[in-house]
Amino acid sequence: MSIASTKAKQRWNKAHYAEIKASLEKDLVECFKAKCKENGVSIASVLATQMAGYCDKTIKPKKRKNKLLYDTRPKRRKMLAIIADQLDDILQNEIIYRDNFPENLRSSIRAESADDSIEKLSEALDMIREAY
Repeated sequence: MSIASTKAKQRWNKAHYAEIKASLEKDLVECFKAKCKENGVSIASVLATQMAGYCDKTIKPKKRKNKLLYDTRPKRRKMLAIIADQLDDILQNEIIYRDNFPENLRSSIRAESADDSIEKLSEALDMIREAY
């Protein structure tokens, strides 16, 4: 950002926002910050929501350009971890299915299909784990 745009933003913030300072126990603040980070929300948004509820006031939702359901990196990582766990469960079930084939069917089309599925699931799982 250029100096001019930074100053313009500072003027706008000063005209439209107010700051609140509070002295709180360190462990409470650290816990609160960690919980906000874990949930992928800003500290200001949580405080604003609580203050609005306390004052029986509604907050106008901000218009977002990004309409993704999982719009923050922690939320996306959490969802990728859940997907990876589910894929791993499917992979383990496919391995059990393949390993229970009788000897005379080990070279059948179904066995080859199971092997192919196991290979593709393993590759997909590796890619997802690499992504997060």
